[in-house]
Amino acid sequence: MLLNEYEWSRNPRGMHNKNAPIKMDMNALSAVGMGWAKYTAISDEYVNDIAELRARNITPIVRLWLPRFGAGAPEEKQRYYQAYLEAGCKWFELYNEPNLDIEWQEGVLPDYKNVAGIIAPLMTNWLRWAEWIIERGGYPAFPALSEAIGEHYDVISWLRAMLTFLGDNYYERFRAVAANGLWCATHPYIYNHFYQEDGSSSRARPPERQRAEEGGWHFEYPYDPISQAHKPGVTTISGPPSAPNGDPIGLIGMGDAFMRLFREWFGGGAIPVVGTEGGIFPVPKGGDFHQLDKRYPGYTAASHAEATVAMFNWIAQQAPPWFFGVALWKWDDYYETPYGPSAAVIRMSEVAPPFKEVPPLEALEGEGTAGIPRGWIGPGPIHGRPDVHCLLITPGFNAEWFFVAGKAYYERFRPQILPSADFLDNLTYRQSAGITVLALPNIAESVRLQLAERYPAAWLDIVAVETLDQLAAVLNERAMRGLRFG
Repeated sequence: MLLNEYEWSRNPRGMHNKNAPIKMDMNALSAVGMGWAKYTAISDEYVNDIAELRARNITPIVRLWLPRFGAGAPEEKQRYYQAYLEAGCKWFELYNEPNLDIEWQEGVLPDYKNVAGIIAPLMTNWLRWAEWIIERGGYPAFPALSEAIGEHYDVISWLRAMLTFLGDNYYERFRAVAANGLWCATHPYIYNHFYQEDGSSSRARPPERQRAEEGGWHFEYPYDPISQAHKPGVTTISGPPSAPNGDPIGLIGMGDAFMRLFREWFGGGAIPVVGTEGGIFPVPKGGDFHQLDKRYPGYTAASHAEATVAMFNWIAQQAPPWFFGVALWKWDDYYETPYGPSAAVIRMSEVAPPFKEVPPLEALEGEGTAGIPRGWIGPGPIHGRPDVHCLLITPGFNAEWFFVAGKAYYERFRPQILPSADFLDNLTYRQSAGITVLALPNIAESVRLQLAERYPAAWLDIVAVETLDQLAAVLNERAMRGLRFG
């Protein structure tokens, strides 16, 4: 599935509902030009809203909520997912911030290092659910993590653990999901990790002079000039000793982290990333001023409004092609302030929403390194039947015998004839091999042991004969019975 084949509004503006079962006002969403509507639902209370949302070119995203769901089985809410699918919704989430204690049963510590007790059930259930959603024409989200740093809930350590488990245990299944509708949900609460230039790329305007329609906005944290000046070379997954796991606390941060690991480990290309909650947070009220990170300007209610409009414009015009938007957290913070709708809502209503052009990028571009044992050389494990069939004629064996006695066998199965076992070093872990070995009886076992040690995943098919007639009898019978291997 290509990146531009996903069905959505092409408008990155989004809003998250207040809580279930309270509905969002459709007219209010349209008035500010929303392109996404994220619903946390209890059951089917929003099913009847899906058609109208789609008619208004607002793309719905649904996650069905259960308290302290942990790694719960998806079947608990399956009938409701089915109802939303039938209503026309395509974008779905299952788990929510599983790196936080509050998402698990009391007494359970969700430690990313506990693979057997936490990561394995979480990702096994998620993969089963993702395949189920895809079979019905929907798009399943890779789970959004809380963008927390350090300790057992460290977001990058969690992301690595989740993808490592999938690579070690379900490499091909995960790639199949990635190629057929996967997207990555993130929660980019970006605080004040943004700025507008003031004369140079590393100098920031004060908040009172920020203007949404003017250029020079930077939302690419941690790749912006200010961040790089303070932590040279920092990425979303790596960095200097002060940030060894990188710094993903920005608009595209966790999306970039996912894409980097997805590309390296699974041969990933590009799949959508949507912030299903987040934005410039907290939303200021009245005379509030927020400046969590002193390296960057703070923001007021008025500058928050300018920056929110600019953020969505930046997503459409400058963000990576895979970043599709953010659902602002949340309805009541933006629409139910003590003063009525927030300044950001008012400002968005004054500016037409942007449209994002999406190129036709492939979801998968290569193989990736996930699950490959360190230092592995030669063919990997066989799944079903070998990808490659080779025929090795060992030293001392009369090669002419094969071309005389093995003609029918060769014509039927067309094995690759190897001049040396060294050729197998050119195969990768993602390629499996069956090796038919022609050897004299007195060395057959020695050859088998040597090959088994060197290529432990290969299927060894030893043919030990000492005459032309014996070889003809073995290979002709195989050809007649359709048996590639004995």
